[in-house]
Amino acid sequence: MFDKELFEKHLATSWLGRSFYFFEELPSTNSYAKKIKDMGSLHGAVVLTDHQTGGRGQYDRKWHTSAGENLTFSLIFEPQKAERFSLLTLACALSITEVINEMCGIPAVLKWPNDILHDGKKLSGILTETLFLGNHLERVVVGIGLNVYQTEFEGNLSDQASSLKLEAKADCPREELLANILQKIEYRYRLWNQHNAKLVKEINKVMIGFGEWKSLKVNGENLQGKYKFLGVNEAGELLALNKDLDLKTFAYEQVRVV
Repeated sequence: MFDKELFEKHLATSWLGRSFYFFEELPSTNSYAKKIKDMGSLHGAVVLTDHQTGGRGQYDRKWHTSAGENLTFSLIFEPQKAERFSLLTLACALSITEVINEMCGIPAVLKWPNDILHDGKKLSGILTETLFLGNHLERVVVGIGLNVYQTEFEGNLSDQASSLKLEAKADCPREELLANILQKIEYRYRLWNQHNAKLVKEINKVMIGFGEWKSLKVNGENLQGKYKFLGVNEAGELLALNKDLDLKTFAYEQVRVV
């Protein structure tokens, strides 16, 4: 069982995670975070469950998780503008990779657009969703799943996924992991909110394929030829050069780096 008191003991943030909703079981932390009502601001609230029974990834793919073994949680943000959410997703992913490396000794990397890998296997995934009231952005919900203690995965996931327990050189308690992740994300949210160019540089350094000639798949179809992957820009768009050195930009939803 997740130890809330131990988590609070380690938490060193100013605002992120200070409002904390814990459930032993939930279908989806993202779904709950989108529906929750409060008279005041929910900015910085965190929803965590010890067992997520209906977790979702991109394109409504199921996120399978074992009870009491992983971190499945959602962050609620209330930014002023409805823009650059793909960059916010990557900022959260970067923060997780740093904690994994520092606490567990695992050199994790980012896979565009929202996965964290080690040695080709997925450790963590992120699903960012928005909630609007008419034309007004009410909140952004960043859902995160991190495989911590799980050692067995269903079907072909055994070849595609791994966990900190399987890969780590040290024990990585979930409560301390979450506290450290939130501290990193709080810092990177500030950079994101300030349009600080440092954030983009930090993200690109740990992106798989950065600076390499790669194949691109757009809307499910392979583009002809190779493209030099230049990472992302400050708008969160993917940048690539074709063989004629023409710079191409792609939206988050369009492109995959193969």
